[in-house]
Formats: sequence, C-alpha cells, structure tokens
Amino acid sequence: MPKEIIKEEEVTLPQVKKLLAQRGKEGDLSFQQSITLEHASSFSRMAPAVSVKVVEKLIKSYDMTRSQAVQIVNIAPTTIEELKSILQSRTTNLTDEQLIEIVDLIVKNRS
Repeated sequence: MPKEIIKEEEVTLPQVKKLLAQRGKEGDLSFQQSITLEHASSFSRMAPAVSVKVVEKLIKSYDMTRSQAVQIVNIAPTTIEELKSILQSRTTNLTDEQLIEIVDLIVKNRS
C-alpha cells in the first residue's frame, strides 16, 4: 500500500539509494523498489550528502534549474562534450569556462 505523498522533488541517484536502503532496513521492498535500488547502487557516482551540495552549488552558481542540476549529478560527466550533450536540449547561457568549472566540480566530487 503506497504511503501518503508529502512532497514531490527531483532527487539524485545517491539520495534514492540512501532512501531505499533505509526503507529496506525497515521492511521489505517491493519489486520495483528493489530494481530501483539496484540501479541506483550501480550508477551512483557520489555520496548522498555530496550530491545534495553539488546540486545546490550548480543551481546557485550557474543559474540552472533543479532538474538540470540533478541530471548532471546523476550522469556525472567527466568531459565537456558529455556535459554539453546533457545540456544540449535545454537552453543554457554557460560559457566554455563555466562548463570546465562544472566538469571539474563533478570530477572532484565523484567517489
């Protein structure tokens, strides 16, 4: 039985991993939750607390939407070309220098 929805917000894969791991300790996970936990565990590239800080920094420093910042953290690009492909479909006014800064931030915080 689903629990009551308190709020909706985009979260990073490391946060999903943490939330589902905690829920798994409290009781059994549904099939979908187990698959989601497996995916989040495989593709998380940062610690949950670090991912939250990186998302906040991207939003504040580079005037991104939360959705863009979460996607960047989830994919964790290591090159400017990868970052550009994530941002390509969205309007962005980032300079090449800013793109380099973002990639450096992601690489520095990857685990």
